[in-house]
This record gives sequence, structure tokens and C-alpha cells, in this order.
Amino acid sequence: MPASRISTRSINTLLGERFHVPAYQRGYRWTERQVCDLLDDIWSFQAQAENQEKSAFYCLQPVVVLKRESGEWELVDGQQRLTTIFLILDYLKPILELFGKRSFTLSFETRETSAAFLQHIELHRAEENIDFFHICEAHKAIARWFEGRDGSHRIKFLQCLLNGDDVGKNVKVIWYELPESEKPVPAFTRLNVGKIPLTNAELIRALFLREGNFSRSTGHLERAAIAQEWDEIEKALQGDDLWYFLHSGRNIPSSRIEYLFQLIARERLGDDPLLSDPHGTFHFYQRLFEPADADVAGEWLRVKQAFMRLQEWHGDRTLHHLIGYLVSEGDDLLALRKMAASMTRTAFRQALKRRIHDRLTGIAMPDGAGIVQLRVSVRKTLQELDYETPADRGCIRSALLLFNIAALLESEKTTLRFPFSHFKKEKWDIEHIRAIATLAPGSMSERLDWLTDLLDYLDANGGADELQGEAQALREILVHSTVPPGPDFSERFQALYDGALDTFDGRGEMADDNTIGNLTLLDSSTNRGYRNAVFPVKRKKIIDRDKHGIFVPLCTKNVFMKYFSTSIESMTLWTTTDREDYVSAIVESLAQLFLDRTGQQQ
Repeated sequence: MPASRISTRSINTLLGERFHVPAYQRGYRWTERQVCDLLDDIWSFQAQAENQEKSAFYCLQPVVVLKRESGEWELVDGQQRLTTIFLILDYLKPILELFGKRSFTLSFETRETSAAFLQHIELHRAEENIDFFHICEAHKAIARWFEGRDGSHRIKFLQCLLNGDDVGKNVKVIWYELPESEKPVPAFTRLNVGKIPLTNAELIRALFLREGNFSRSTGHLERAAIAQEWDEIEKALQGDDLWYFLHSGRNIPSSRIEYLFQLIARERLGDDPLLSDPHGTFHFYQRLFEPADADVAGEWLRVKQAFMRLQEWHGDRTLHHLIGYLVSEGDDLLALRKMAASMTRTAFRQALKRRIHDRLTGIAMPDGAGIVQLRVSVRKTLQELDYETPADRGCIRSALLLFNIAALLESEKTTLRFPFSHFKKEKWDIEHIRAIATLAPGSMSERLDWLTDLLDYLDANGGADELQGEAQALREILVHSTVPPGPDFSERFQALYDGALDTFDGRGEMADDNTIGNLTLLDSSTNRGYRNAVFPVKRKKIIDRDKHGIFVPLCTKNVFMKYFSTSIESMTLWTTTDREDYVSAIVESLAQLFLDRTGQQQ
């Protein structure tokens, strides 16, 4: 079965070709803005290319074709782009003829009049049908674009558009020829339903599997091996545990395997502007494979080795947590790959810890830093954080995430891992452990939820009869009122809220606390479910979610179980002692994480 053939073809090589637009395609529909954007892009490239090597080219999006018995190309995808190029060539036909060239042709299975109209465009016929209208609008847009420029620009533009590869600095398309065995309608549907374009991964796969890459005798076996290994890598990357360890979760490529090729291309090209192109990764591999003696097997081996290294990191429990944390915090995985290349695994682990310390504290970790010095450094950093300062919230979130990771790494016997997939797929918030008076529920729905939660707790645990009676009365008002309650209700609710905080959150003992000692991490759904609730209500909700198998971060669960507290005065209050013990636990875990246990600094 022949594989898809993929290459880049200059517009010059398309001249004289015959393209057939089948019935399943819609008519030409590009707007003036799309036409002018294409003209602007080509003209901008023409100006920049004057100072570039002749190998530079401007690349259009893929044109997908299928060879017909008649010798025509069935245009499966790319009709809009090719029709626009045809219209540009039609407008510049006098110069085109001076060059001794003629355009390609377009025929239509069900719109025969459109094919004839393209050969002789008459603007006064624009209203005859919708196809004529859009063709005329595009033609007028092209005319206006050129009329606003010096006449010599037409020659420069056409030269850029039609230069052959021997001259270079030209315009090309990604040419994707479907195998004869593939049905064009399903291919068109796949490419166009939901406007799903060919991905870099699909294009690169076609490059690796081209028949010309392999010998006649063993080629089918080599191609089958690459195809199978490709599928295995793709399947592995579909696992969220591996994927969200490797990727930040932002700007996810259309195909996850593409991220692997992006890493390799960036490693080889650095800041080459080629990679800013949407198909830059494909162009990188396309150039690699242009020479007849290109080492395709060697390039595939590099892909496998890169993936195996990432898998190896993921399999190492310590590296999983350290690298996963840094990637979550925005570190470049490529920078970590380069760091690891010159180090032993032990040295790499400690270098990662040093990197995390420096990121968290904002200062370089001294060589040979002992546990006391690290405790002082970490505590000073945490004490300076305040939830009320917006710039500090990212640092608080980072510290709490790292605390969860450090707590898991403290025990070498457990196999538990921090689930980066949960952390990145769900929106995680910083939540106050003990409620804050200034965050009292404001909307009627929030107040109803708060009252319901409080009553559920009081009904189950008894006590606080006065609070329970008032909460019941206010809830009845909200449930049965047909109009929003007035100021009197708000005053009663605020008094109840303050009373609940005095009773359950020890508000009389300490003022509102926005330090890290009163903060923890929660996913947004849990956070919404108990925001502003008093401590025992929050504790009950955490226990309920944990019982039902809903993931709750280890340290969040431990906070409400008071595992960090050295003495427990009450399970219904979050006290000053609890807060201080909690901060000490965070400091100790992070200091122990950073401590160099290898006996030497890097």
C-alpha cells in the first residue's frame, strides 16, 4: 500500500497542472481580509528575502491532492488558497505572459460555469450567483492592493511568487499527495469538519514513512517498524500521567507527539526564525530529508532516544516530582535536557533541587548549605508572603505545591506520586483554612449555600443552638422569599457570620490571617463547594470528598486532620498553635528537600 507522499512544491512547479474541484467541496469563499493578508505576507517575505539565502521560501498551508486517471489532481483540501493564487496570477496575466508562463487550471464537478468564469472574469456578472460574487470581490481586492503600489512592485511580486528553486526566495505549498487507496471524501471530512488542518505530526510522519527512504528489499519491514514505534510513542503520550509531567498544560499542540519533535527541532536550531512558522517543525524535518542520502534511520533513532530519556525521568520517582514541579512552574523542558546531558543522575537531582530553591527563595543556594541555614532561608521567604498582595499569590501557590511534593518525597517507602494531571487539568486555588471576615458571602445563592452547609454540620454535631436557630430562620427567608431580602436581612446574616467565626474559627483569638500558615491548595470545584465556610464545615467536606475517592492533595488533607499540629486543643478550631506548627512543617519539608545528601555540592 503506497504511503502518502509529502513535499514542498513551488508555485512555479504548479503552473500547467490541472486541478479538479469535486462536488463535496463548497465554492470559493475567501473574504477581502483573507486575500489581503496573503498578499501582505508574500510582499513582506519578498522584502525580507532580499537579504537571505536563496533557500528561503514563504510556505502556504497544505494542499492535499489525489491523482486521477485523467492526469488531473483532485483537490481534496486547499481549494481556497489555490483559487486565490489563480486570481492573483489572473490579475498579473500580462506580466505572466511576458515571462512566457501560463497559470494552472481549475475545473469543477458541479459548478462548470465557475470554471469558465475564472478563465474570463467579468465583474458586472457578480450578482449572477454566490460563486461569481466571491470571485469578483477577491479580484477587486487584489486590484485595490496593487493599485496602491508602484507599478514595478507587480514585477517583484510575481517574481517572488513564481521563482523556481534554482533561483529560490520563492513561494511554496506543502504538497500532500494521498495514496490511491485512500477515499477522498473521508479525507476531506477529516480535514475540514471542525476546520481541523493537517498537523505537523501528520506531515512529519509522512516524511519518515516515504517509500524513497528505504531499500526495496527490506523497506517494508523498516517502514512497518517505524510506524509501530510511532504508534507506541503516541499511545504513551496519551496517558495523562506522563503527558502532564512533561507539559505545562498550556498551548497543547494538536497532536501530543508533536511536542517531542518541537523539543528536538529547538535543540538543533536554537532561536532559528523557521520555528516561528506554524509548520516550522515540519520544515525542519523536511530540510533534513531533502538530500538523497539523508539518514532517516538515524533521525528516527534520535526521536526514540529523546522519548526514552523522558520516559526514564518519569519512571524515576524523584525526577518525576522535581522535573514535574519545574515544568508546572514554567521551566523549559529543553533547558532541563541540556542540564542533564553533562551530569550524572545523582548530580542532576541535586542540581534540580538547587534550581527549585533559587526559584522559590529568589537567592542562590550557598555551597554546602546545612539544614539550619536552609530552614532560615525558607522561613524568611514564607514569612514575607501575604495573600492580600496579588504579586505574592503565585509564590504562595508555588510554595504550597512544592510542600505537597516534598511531603511525598520524604518517605522513600511509599510509591505515591503527585498527580500533575489533576493539578493542570483542574483549576487550583489558594484557600484560607480559617475563614476570613472580609470574605463573607455576598450573593443570595452564596449565602444560601453557606447557611445550608452550616446547618448540615450543626444538625449532625449538635451544640450552638442559638446559631442553629438563626441560621434556620435566615435560610427559610431565602428559600421562600419571592423578592430579594432587604438591608435588615443583610445585617442579620453578617451578625450570624461573625458569630459563627467567633464560635468555630476563634476569631477572638487572632485577627484575619492572610499568611501562608492559614492557606492551603484546593481544586476549584472543592473550593467553590466550601469557600467561606467555618473550619469544621470545611473539614467535614474534605473528609467526605476523600471518602468518595475524589483527589484531595495530601497536605491539604493533613491540615484538616491536624496531622501537623503538635498538640490538639480542638478539632473544630484552627488555632494560633495549629498555624505555627503548620508553617514549621512546611519549612522543615522544604529544607529537607533542598539538603544535599550526596556529600558534595555541584
